[in-house]
Amino acid sequence: MPSYPTPQAGASLLLSFSPASSHDPTDPPPTLLLLGPTRISALRAFSALEAGYKVVIGGPSPTLASAASSSAAETTTTSSWDSELLHRLQTSQLSHIPFSLSPSASQADWSTWFTSAESSNLLHGVTLIGLSDTLVSGSNNLALRRTLESAKAFRAEAKKRRFVVNVADRPELSDFSWMVSHRFDLVYPTSSSASPASSTQHADTPPKSPLQLALTTNSSACRLATRLRREIVASLPKSVGAAVLAVSELRKELKEEAAREKEEQEEGAVLGEGDSEETEGVGLNRPVEQLSREKSRFNGKTPSTSDWTTSNAQLTRMRYVAQLSEYWPLDRLATVSLASISAPSSPLSTSRPSSPLPSLSATPASEEPSHHSLSIAPISHTSQTRGRILLLGTGPGSPLLLTRLAYLLLTTSDPASPFYIDLFLTDKLVPSPILDLIPPSRRSGVVIARKYPGNAEAAQDELMRLAVEGAREGKTVLRMKQGDPFLYGRGGEEVLHFRKHGFESVVIPGLSSCLAGPTIAGIPVTQRGVAESLVVCTGVGRGGRDVQVAGYERGKTLAVLMGVARLRALVHSLVHHPTAPYPPYLPIALIERATSPDQRVVASTLERLADVLETLPPHRPPGMIVVGWAVMCLDGEGDMTILDDPEDEQRETRDQERVEKWAGAMGYRVREGLGETWRSVVEGVLDEAEHR
Repeated sequence: MPSYPTPQAGASLLLSFSPASSHDPTDPPPTLLLLGPTRISALRAFSALEAGYKVVIGGPSPTLASAASSSAAETTTTSSWDSELLHRLQTSQLSHIPFSLSPSASQADWSTWFTSAESSNLLHGVTLIGLSDTLVSGSNNLALRRTLESAKAFRAEAKKRRFVVNVADRPELSDFSWMVSHRFDLVYPTSSSASPASSTQHADTPPKSPLQLALTTNSSACRLATRLRREIVASLPKSVGAAVLAVSELRKELKEEAAREKEEQEEGAVLGEGDSEETEGVGLNRPVEQLSREKSRFNGKTPSTSDWTTSNAQLTRMRYVAQLSEYWPLDRLATVSLASISAPSSPLSTSRPSSPLPSLSATPASEEPSHHSLSIAPISHTSQTRGRILLLGTGPGSPLLLTRLAYLLLTTSDPASPFYIDLFLTDKLVPSPILDLIPPSRRSGVVIARKYPGNAEAAQDELMRLAVEGAREGKTVLRMKQGDPFLYGRGGEEVLHFRKHGFESVVIPGLSSCLAGPTIAGIPVTQRGVAESLVVCTGVGRGGRDVQVAGYERGKTLAVLMGVARLRALVHSLVHHPTAPYPPYLPIALIERATSPDQRVVASTLERLADVLETLPPHRPPGMIVVGWAVMCLDGEGDMTILDDPEDEQRETRDQERVEKWAGAMGYRVREGLGETWRSVVEGVLDEAEHR
């Protein structure tokens, strides 16, 4: 029976309101009523207008604002209106209803006002009401500030009428609040010519993207919330809004294409995956059968391309878009399109894309240009000498864990240097922080593998072909792999492929995640008294086959790479091992995005972990699995006596007790991020680098 988290009071229910009327012109928009024509009302009115709401301002008659008058009463009325609200009223962006209750109005006064407004049909369509004159600026306006007693009376009368209300600067009287927010501009990378709005962008009126950011401290530290927003926005590339729009357009094109190719398909089946941000990515990735090539047909499981149905292909391509969103550099996502991911081998593509990617080199007209990479650009650096191919391990993900040689190969921009690279061929798992080390002037020579689900074999063949072509042209080719090239990096087959074509490649080791991941997660894969050996295995075999996992040994740590998508099957094979089954209570940890700032470690038992993951926020690929007593041995006070425990009839009972004590009442442990100590080391290194 899985355990579920206990709700803890103090949070807000974060929702984003997008009126259906913005999609259906026949559906009237909901109305937001803002009482008090103040500056804060102006800010909230603008947000509501961008969201498709009808906005009504309650205040004294605004006609006096433009009339020439010297009376004190008219001067007060005029000055009480914010200038932006007056502008929007004069341009018919919002409307006005009379509201002039005194700052100390009683509940009877509020009742009379509501009754009168309702009888005049002034509140028709109003769903939200904001009272803003409880917050005023400037000492001269203190007399205009509504009293707490009057604000309470407003809430009482509004709630009688089932309105949802906000009282400015009074969270205890509010049903909702306006969060600190930011809407990103629609800015494309400077090197991109694909911007549909490039000719219409102006510095004073930049177009806006669909991407919005909002955060709240739940009235605990509003000023700090503003700073946090500023720092978050500054940490993202300026083209992140364009990336969101590009992915949105790509999903739309894929749905439309699938619908055209199979109109008789049941309604909704072509959508592939859910569009809800709330459910997007929930659960683990599911394994996908690979498109066939000769060497992977031996197992009888892998279908050929012709066997695919339109729905299967659509699902695969939608998953590929999801993987683009997970792995691709944000600035490059801004220019992704259907043409850039289409390939003749795809069951959904009946013809070549209208705007195929340029080929790497002068390919004969009879040959098909590459469609197995997402970006191929001509390389300006050429040489008549024989080229070379380097296979580079880029480590688990953090740029700080690169080898010195890897750093030199990635960052060198001098063509005369022996570390200069002409062509970068990288797997999609190599993260953005490492790709960002490549000088901007060199990034046109970066090709990211188009390994969408089911296309891994074809994409692998394509990258090997590109490497050979580049080397034949005299280029230095860097084939980048996460981790180590020879530890489930398919480096061996590439060495043989390049040798067959006359190139003896250089293999440069990298730090594997099977060692770095557990270490940074606080899991020693070997530890005296706990674990005497380490076994590394994969969760998926060649061509998608299942793999046989070694049996249980008390003093062994099992590290599983590429096994998260098959977690339940993996656990089943472990606890039902034919010769040495694993105890169902044995500790297991899932380490996600090891060494990255958003690393997450979820630890539980073999029998619980899969169920636990269903209750937590979405999986963060890539991930690895660690099984064994080492998972728990350093938590809290630690336990170094696992192997010292005598093998008697009570050992299983003692083991279960120590696991229950470690897992706690919830039955699992979650650790977010790298931890303060590691983060302080990272920040110290970065600060030192900036001051050099």
